[in-house]
Amino acid sequence: MSAWTPLLPIAMVGTERQPGPLPEWSGEIGQLASQAALAVDGPSNQVLRAMAVIAACEAAGLQDRAWTAAPPEPAAADRRPAVPDGQGGHLRSLLRWALNEAPTRLQQQLFADLAAAGLRLPETLLPQALELGRRSVALRAPLLPVLGERGLWLARQREEWRYAAGVGGETLDDSQWTEGTLEQRRAFLARERAADAAAGRARLEAALAELPAKERADLASQLATGLSLDDEALLDRLRADRSREVRDVALGLLLRLPGAAHPRRAIDRLAPLLRSERVLLRQHWVIDAPAAAGSDWAADQLIAERPQAEKLGERGWWLFQLVRQVPLAWWTETTGMTPAELLGWARKTDWAEALQRGWFDVLGATREIDWCEAFLDHAFGDLGAGIESHRAAQVLGWLPQARRERYWLRHLQQGTLPLSALIAAASGGETLGPLLSQALTEQLLTRARAGTLKDDYTVRAMLADFGAVVHPDCLSAYGSIADQRAAGETAAYADMLQAVAQTAALRRALIALQPDPTPRTP
Repeated sequence: MSAWTPLLPIAMVGTERQPGPLPEWSGEIGQLASQAALAVDGPSNQVLRAMAVIAACEAAGLQDRAWTAAPPEPAAADRRPAVPDGQGGHLRSLLRWALNEAPTRLQQQLFADLAAAGLRLPETLLPQALELGRRSVALRAPLLPVLGERGLWLARQREEWRYAAGVGGETLDDSQWTEGTLEQRRAFLARERAADAAAGRARLEAALAELPAKERADLASQLATGLSLDDEALLDRLRADRSREVRDVALGLLLRLPGAAHPRRAIDRLAPLLRSERVLLRQHWVIDAPAAAGSDWAADQLIAERPQAEKLGERGWWLFQLVRQVPLAWWTETTGMTPAELLGWARKTDWAEALQRGWFDVLGATREIDWCEAFLDHAFGDLGAGIESHRAAQVLGWLPQARRERYWLRHLQQGTLPLSALIAAASGGETLGPLLSQALTEQLLTRARAGTLKDDYTVRAMLADFGAVVHPDCLSAYGSIADQRAAGETAAYADMLQAVAQTAALRRALIALQPDPTPRTP
């Protein structure tokens, strides 16, 4: 007789018509099936749990070989509670929808909201969540905190989920460094640097000889955590690495250490080229390019021979290389000019391109806010003309979110960029502020009410991503887009509106679970 035979009558007529006790099976498998069934409420859930145990055991028996390895240790007890299954399971249903159909940005947000609420994913969603993390590196960091101990245990049982194994624990485990993926080693090194910068530096230094160039560059960038002059010797070594990517990482970090020897040498080479002259009653700064390459340049990665494809002339090429090794603060301190004034001054010199390119390279490493805004407002022209350039888009990405939103809001108010471009730019980062969220949501609602949103396929495709970043105060208005039906709408448009409604409902439900940060009056 098959193990399934006692369950057939119940399966045929259903638990509503035959709600009696489950059959009993003999042996250890029978005991396991009974334990699994009794752990849940409701006859239908009990039948399904018993069937799951029998199916797994039957599949194992069909392997036709003895299991010789020791069984894995059971998962540790979870400290975080799982997502509550209230409101008829509505929240868990929304979570299942999000894991199945939502865009990556919304999945990132739901994991972040769960973590903020001190919750973990339900056990039934763990395999699906781990599989999502396997396919998308961008999901791993927000996913790990909400896997819980059961999720981390499960990750250790399958090779393709090993990216999560052991990473979510609160203590550092050396196996993450010796056996982990590049992502795990990066996370390990960043955490060790935050706890003990010297230990992290020593660990990286010991491993450098065995690492390929990409990993050397990736892991060296983690020295930014806890960066100090104690790291100068290692960065000087990396500055001479055979990989250009590694050299660029080291130079960028040294530029954050103005007291280091390399930036000081760069300043010593550049300073004689900059002088102040009096023109009528005003002081005027003048800069020259080097007349010849220095004999000691090669030791500091200054290349004397101009590349064949380089647009700058020979002297401009030399000046550009000097400028890109000097901290930006030196320019403002030496000249007394603001970044915006320096950019205006540079345009009037004979070496405008060399100066601006050099400053831009330094800015890419240091991300100094006043220089970013000066480049956006000045170096690339007014916002309406300059924001579409590749460099301007990069600079916008270097600004903190709140500063970036000022530019987006100005574009929206001035109509200098299409709504689709603004929605795309805003949907990939952090949660938006209330002002920009409200302004963008009002634009979307206006179009939905007018019936024109259904024909804007570019914007339609980004609405779920936008719902992931819209400010919580605007979620109700965002969700009301789904109530604006349009004449002649297609099934695809109706599905999009349904996704908007589900996105708003999911985010509101998750935010409601988070602790209230405002103290209540007794």
